[in-house]
Amino acid sequence: MSNGMEKIPDVLIEEILERLGVKSLVRFTCVSKQWNSMIKSTYFASTHLIRAQSRNPDILLGGCSLYESPRSASYSYLRTLELGCLISKKIHTIPKPKTCLAMTGSCDGLVCVYDFQIKIYVINPATRWCRSLPRANFQQINRIRENLTGCYARNCLGFGKDTVTNKYKMVWLYNSLELGLDGHQIRCEVFEFTTNVWRHVIGSPHRICCDVFKSRPVYLDGSLYWFSTVQVNGETMIIYFDLHTEVFQVMPETPIAHASPYRIIMCSLNNRLCVSENNINSQDIWSLSSQKVWEKTYSLNLNFTCRFFGDTGFPITPITLFNKTELLFLYPVATYHSLLVQDTRIGSFYSSYYRTYGLEQAISFVPSLISI
Repeated sequence: MSNGMEKIPDVLIEEILERLGVKSLVRFTCVSKQWNSMIKSTYFASTHLIRAQSRNPDILLGGCSLYESPRSASYSYLRTLELGCLISKKIHTIPKPKTCLAMTGSCDGLVCVYDFQIKIYVINPATRWCRSLPRANFQQINRIRENLTGCYARNCLGFGKDTVTNKYKMVWLYNSLELGLDGHQIRCEVFEFTTNVWRHVIGSPHRICCDVFKSRPVYLDGSLYWFSTVQVNGETMIIYFDLHTEVFQVMPETPIAHASPYRIIMCSLNNRLCVSENNINSQDIWSLSSQKVWEKTYSLNLNFTCRFFGDTGFPITPITLFNKTELLFLYPVATYHSLLVQDTRIGSFYSSYYRTYGLEQAISFVPSLISI
């Protein structure tokens, strides 16, 4: 390193590097042993993440046939997309799948990618880091059931962080009945990355919605959230699992309690838990404030979207809020999904990544250096 560079204080170098993107930082690990050690340190990854969270996220796209045949040598199930960019980039960190995969929501830039019988990976889409994980008992039972009956359950995996210990965990919550098991238990498996082992904990007191779109848990502030059908009066409620205490609780009330379970969806936007109901002509989005009060935050005109982008019988999935006023949605139509953006100031829509055949999932993630 030159004498001029040696005169720059290490603290200042670190502060400058914290402001750079992940791609540049990965290249800069080759500058010197000192830079390599600093950039790969847990402390630097944490401070870089804090800065990155104030910027717009990137988008991870998943689908069985994005642009090309799965038989193609260059085929990739996953792609990343920068907001404002029309060209996505392939990710080849996981082996070519033999079946369609599912994705959890992101936590600190990490995402779990899995199928319902065999595979689970945790990946960092920004650095292309990947770790293969052992199968859950749910997957093993599901595999046997598929071989015997040709059917399998599609309860979705949850992923998040215990904010007390800063340990990452995966959670699989499922109804025994959907797996053909005896009884009406709601089983729960928890995976800790430090032990690399799945274990059973006491499950939810209420059944979770078994529809694949409704069983996707949402992570926020140390807890995972699911829709649950309370059997007493048939209302759709929300249950949540504290990743530190590993105890389930039921939210006292929601604005979608009497909505059709086929027309609701849950997500997190702007660090708030959100629920949304498709009312055919419109779709309202409610968010939970810090005072635990539900507030109607956004309303979408579905007459407009149907006219220009095609009709859909499913709720539009909110993905992220960016540039403070623009909302990105996954808009499902029979043969393709579109990524649409609404300018919340004037209510207008435009297509940011239009009519992508084979696109099934899209989630936002913060580009980070985190690995586990």
